[in-house]
Amino acid sequence: MRIGVIGTGSIVFAFIESARLVEGVSFEAVYSRRQETGDKFASANRIEKVYTDIDLLLQDSSLDTIYVASPNSLHFAHAKAALNAGKHVLLEKPFSGNVERAEELIALSKEKGLFLFETICNIHMPHMEYIKRRIQELGQLRLIQCNYSQYSSRYDALLAGETPNVFNPEFSGGALADLNIYNIHFTVYLFGVPKEIHYFANLHTNGIDTSGILILDYGKFKATLSAAKDSASYNVGQIQGETGHITIPNGVASIESVTLVSEGTKKEVVEQDKPRLYYQVEVFKAMVDNHDFALRDKFLDHSLNVVKVAKTALKQVGLDFEY
Repeated sequence: MRIGVIGTGSIVFAFIESARLVEGVSFEAVYSRRQETGDKFASANRIEKVYTDIDLLLQDSSLDTIYVASPNSLHFAHAKAALNAGKHVLLEKPFSGNVERAEELIALSKEKGLFLFETICNIHMPHMEYIKRRIQELGQLRLIQCNYSQYSSRYDALLAGETPNVFNPEFSGGALADLNIYNIHFTVYLFGVPKEIHYFANLHTNGIDTSGILILDYGKFKATLSAAKDSASYNVGQIQGETGHITIPNGVASIESVTLVSEGTKKEVVEQDKPRLYYQVEVFKAMVDNHDFALRDKFLDHSLNVVKVAKTALKQVGLDFEY
């Protein structure tokens, strides 16, 4: 798998470091609007080629896959262009802020016979399968709680009157799109689309959500998903049932460990042994190598469900992203 990268943000450094641990994965090129930025990124990440013309990147016949990690508002355009160029696409979360555009990308990947995959790490970790396998031991579920909060390094700039991309409605930023999306993926992957969705957010004067609580109603149990970029917290994930509970210290974005307590199991703790961004690349490469289009479609269906939940939530607070 020979990958070209669109984007030079901090998440890309971590992604490359983890992905290179997967046998057969290499990073061959990077696109940046500025030559200086691209050269610096390429040097730091041992990447040979730098493009400042995105069309030239997509025409590079040595690349079979494009990793799209541009600002959220550009995800659709860059992923569509890559698919039309005949490349598989690793699309950084969030997959899309618009249901129609998400469906268009999915349809295009199927039409072209290509693999399109949202790089959301938590649902591909071994711990997720452990949770799915053991969750029946908790009895009737009652509450799901997830909190992912971290004080953004760009929040002070926002308070000073600047508009960093991550807090810019035009770039489809905000707390839900950046942080709570992990909580949504975790919950929807386990339990599907809820019956009702309610989002209560703290909004900056420019309309962006700097923090918020998303309530998902599943009928017999409820989920509260919290995220903040304007404050910090102890991050945690919990699934509570009438006969037991599962706790995920440090939150569901990384699922570093899982603790199960139930009537049948006093206490069981399981750990992971690889970087959190590793597992998703391992899954993607195996899917491509095995031409497993059924698995592709399963994950695309999940990503579309997450888009629907996020879109409904954001619309309730006046954020209607078009990307």
